[in-house]
Amino acid sequence: MGLRFYFGASGSGKSTGLHEEIVNRSVEDAETDFLVIVPDQFTMQTQMDLVKAHPKKGIMNIDVLSFGRLAHRILEEVGGDGRTVLDDTGKSLVLRKVAENIEEDMPVIGSNLNKIGYIHEVKSAVSEFMQYGIGVKELEELTEFAKKRGALYYKL
Repeated sequence: MGLRFYFGASGSGKSTGLHEEIVNRSVEDAETDFLVIVPDQFTMQTQMDLVKAHPKKGIMNIDVLSFGRLAHRILEEVGGDGRTVLDDTGKSLVLRKVAENIEEDMPVIGSNLNKIGYIHEVKSAVSEFMQYGIGVKELEELTEFAKKRGALYYKL
Protein backbone atom coordinates (compact mmCIF):
# COMPACT_ATOMS: atom_id res chain seq x y z
CA MET A 1 0.00 0.00 0.00
CA GLY A 2 1.33 3.40 -0.93
CA LEU A 3 1.52 6.47 1.25
CA ARG A 4 -1.65 8.50 1.19
CA PHE A 5 -2.36 11.93 2.67
CA TYR A 6 -5.77 13.10 3.86
CA PHE A 7 -6.24 16.86 3.81
CA GLY A 8 -9.23 18.90 4.85
CA ALA A 9 -10.70 21.24 7.38
CA SER A 10 -11.64 20.18 10.88
CA GLY A 11 -14.82 18.12 10.83
CA SER A 12 -14.62 17.36 7.09
CA GLY A 13 -14.51 13.58 7.63
CA LYS A 14 -10.81 12.77 7.29
CA SER A 15 -10.68 10.49 10.34
CA THR A 16 -14.04 8.89 9.59
CA GLY A 17 -12.99 8.14 6.02
CA LEU A 18 -9.70 6.67 7.18
CA HIS A 19 -11.42 4.54 9.84
CA GLU A 20 -13.95 3.24 7.32
CA GLU A 21 -11.19 2.33 4.86
CA ILE A 22 -9.19 0.46 7.52
CA VAL A 23 -12.28 -1.40 8.74
CA ASN A 24 -13.30 -2.35 5.17
CA ARG A 25 -9.81 -3.62 4.37
CA SER A 26 -9.66 -5.58 7.63
CA VAL A 27 -12.99 -7.27 6.84
CA GLU A 28 -11.91 -8.10 3.27
CA ASP A 29 -8.54 -9.48 4.37
CA ALA A 30 -9.04 -10.97 7.83
CA GLU A 31 -5.66 -12.75 7.74
CA THR A 32 -3.68 -9.51 7.55
CA ASP A 33 -2.86 -7.45 10.64
CA PHE A 34 -3.34 -3.69 10.32
CA LEU A 35 -1.55 -1.02 12.35
CA VAL A 36 -2.99 2.40 13.08
CA ILE A 37 -0.38 4.75 14.54
CA VAL A 38 -1.71 7.72 16.48
CA PRO A 39 -0.43 10.13 19.16
CA ASP A 40 -0.62 8.83 22.75
CA GLN A 41 -3.70 10.85 23.66
CA PHE A 42 -5.76 9.42 20.78
CA THR A 43 -5.22 5.67 21.18
CA MET A 44 -8.34 4.93 23.24
CA GLN A 45 -10.62 7.18 21.18
CA THR A 46 -9.34 5.70 17.91
CA GLN A 47 -9.92 2.17 19.19
CA MET A 48 -13.49 3.07 20.17
CA ASP A 49 -14.14 4.73 16.80
CA LEU A 50 -12.83 1.68 14.92
CA VAL A 51 -14.96 -0.70 17.01
CA LYS A 52 -18.06 1.43 16.31
CA ALA A 53 -17.27 1.50 12.58
CA HIS A 54 -16.67 -2.28 12.35
CA PRO A 55 -19.74 -4.31 11.29
CA LYS A 56 -18.94 -7.05 13.84
CA LYS A 57 -18.01 -4.50 16.54
CA GLY A 58 -14.59 -6.07 17.00
CA ILE A 59 -11.13 -5.23 15.71
CA MET A 60 -9.12 -8.42 16.17
CA ASN A 61 -6.75 -7.72 13.26
CA ILE A 62 -6.40 -3.95 13.81
CA ASP A 63 -3.90 -2.66 16.37
CA VAL A 64 -3.98 0.98 17.45
CA LEU A 65 -0.55 2.01 18.73
CA SER A 66 1.10 5.19 19.90
CA PHE A 67 4.61 5.95 18.68
CA GLY A 68 6.06 4.82 22.01
CA ARG A 69 4.14 1.54 22.02
CA LEU A 70 5.18 0.90 18.40
CA ALA A 71 8.83 1.38 19.34
CA HIS A 72 8.37 -0.93 22.34
CA ARG A 73 6.75 -3.60 20.15
CA ILE A 74 9.52 -3.38 17.55
CA LEU A 75 12.22 -3.76 20.21
CA GLU A 76 10.28 -6.66 21.71
CA GLU A 77 10.05 -8.46 18.36
CA VAL A 78 13.60 -7.89 17.15
CA GLY A 79 15.16 -8.52 20.55
CA GLY A 80 16.46 -5.07 21.30
CA ASP A 81 18.30 -4.11 24.43
CA GLY A 82 16.61 -5.93 27.30
CA ARG A 83 17.54 -3.39 29.95
CA THR A 84 14.75 -1.57 31.71
CA VAL A 85 14.83 2.19 31.17
CA LEU A 86 13.86 4.42 34.08
CA ASP A 87 11.08 6.89 33.50
CA ASP A 88 11.32 10.46 34.82
CA THR A 89 9.92 9.51 38.23
CA GLY A 90 12.47 6.72 38.63
CA LYS A 91 15.31 9.03 37.63
CA SER A 92 14.12 11.61 40.16
CA LEU A 93 13.99 9.00 42.93
CA VAL A 94 17.54 7.85 42.18
CA LEU A 95 18.82 11.44 42.08
CA ARG A 96 17.08 12.27 45.37
CA LYS A 97 18.66 9.22 47.07
CA VAL A 98 22.13 10.05 45.75
CA ALA A 99 21.71 13.71 46.75
CA GLU A 100 20.68 12.70 50.27
CA ASN A 101 23.75 10.46 50.57
CA ILE A 102 26.17 13.24 49.58
CA GLU A 103 24.24 16.15 51.06
CA GLU A 104 27.08 17.21 53.40
CA ASP A 105 29.66 17.23 50.60
CA MET A 106 27.54 19.40 48.32
CA PRO A 107 26.20 22.47 50.11
CA VAL A 108 24.14 23.78 47.18
CA ILE A 109 22.26 20.50 46.70
CA GLY A 110 21.88 19.99 50.44
CA SER A 111 20.30 23.39 51.03
CA ASN A 112 17.95 23.07 48.04
CA LEU A 113 17.07 19.37 48.27
CA ASN A 114 13.61 19.90 49.74
CA LYS A 115 12.60 22.73 47.42
CA ILE A 116 9.80 21.80 45.03
CA GLY A 117 11.11 21.11 41.54
CA TYR A 118 14.80 21.19 42.45
CA ILE A 119 15.46 17.50 41.78
CA HIS A 120 13.56 17.87 38.48
CA GLU A 121 15.94 20.67 37.48
CA VAL A 122 18.99 18.59 38.45
CA LYS A 123 17.58 15.68 36.42
CA SER A 124 17.11 17.99 33.43
CA ALA A 125 20.69 19.23 33.73
CA VAL A 126 22.04 15.66 33.86
CA SER A 127 19.90 14.74 30.83
CA GLU A 128 21.27 17.73 28.91
CA PHE A 129 24.83 16.77 29.82
CA MET A 130 24.20 13.31 28.40
CA GLN A 131 22.44 14.66 25.33
CA TYR A 132 25.32 16.98 24.47
CA GLY A 133 28.05 14.46 25.27
CA ILE A 134 29.36 16.22 28.37
CA GLY A 135 31.13 13.52 30.35
CA VAL A 136 33.20 13.30 33.52
CA LYS A 137 36.31 14.73 31.81
CA GLU A 138 34.47 17.83 30.58
CA LEU A 139 32.81 18.35 33.97
CA GLU A 140 36.18 18.10 35.72
CA GLU A 141 37.61 20.74 33.35
CA LEU A 142 34.60 22.96 33.96
CA THR A 143 34.89 22.44 37.72
CA GLU A 144 38.55 23.49 37.60
CA PHE A 145 37.57 26.63 35.68
CA ALA A 146 34.69 27.32 38.10
CA LYS A 147 36.87 27.26 41.24
CA LYS A 148 37.37 30.99 40.78
CA ARG A 149 33.65 31.59 40.32
CA GLY A 150 32.28 30.78 43.80
CA ALA A 151 28.71 29.45 43.62
CA LEU A 152 29.18 27.92 40.17
CA TYR A 153 31.89 25.66 41.58
CA TYR A 154 29.58 24.33 44.29
CA LYS A 155 26.75 23.78 41.84
CA LEU A 156 28.95 21.61 39.64
